[in-house]
Amino acid sequence: MGQRQRVVVQLALCFLTFGALLQAGVLAGDNPCAAGPPVDTNPAECCPKPMLVDGTIMMDCYKKYGEQTKKQLQMDGIPRGCCIAECAMNATNMYADGMLKRDDLSKMFMDAVKDKPEWMSLVRDATNACFELAEKKMDEIEAGAKLEPSFEGEKICHPISGTILRCMGMMMFAQCPASVFNVNENCNKLREYGSICPMI
Repeated sequence: MGQRQRVVVQLALCFLTFGALLQAGVLAGDNPCAAGPPVDTNPAECCPKPMLVDGTIMMDCYKKYGEQTKKQLQMDGIPRGCCIAECAMNATNMYADGMLKRDDLSKMFMDAVKDKPEWMSLVRDATNACFELAEKKMDEIEAGAKLEPSFEGEKICHPISGTILRCMGMMMFAQCPASVFNVNENCNKLREYGSICPMI
């Protein structure tokens, strides 16, 4: 794996899989997810999952919005939309006016794993589950879309793209196929954490 691909994999897995969990620190102290992951292990080392969105697109979007996203993850209140995710969905023509094109996005995700049969049913089921989750969280998602900028230069993005991509990353990691998952103490702890802290 080349250095660029490793960076892309690390970026996508760390951000999309656990980005939302960084916000958990603002929640009550008895929340088992509040402290974040129990080990400092890159999820890509445990479960090298396929990229559902082209890595070059994700890297370009990270370059545009990475610093903003890092600031936003430290903020409390209503979760802000992830501009990296919205940028990626715009670049793939999957997003318009606060809506994702579910059928087209499902096809794109399935195309990404067409040569990886161990992932196909998982990705199909996760796509359905993540859109169902987004429906349940729609009030919060719409509230996030209406936020005002809180620091100079902040772009407000609609949370739907980040909600779906983050959920996909979480579910794919938590249900990583046995043939792919790297079994060791840290990875097992990380997967257990991912299963009890699926979406904040």
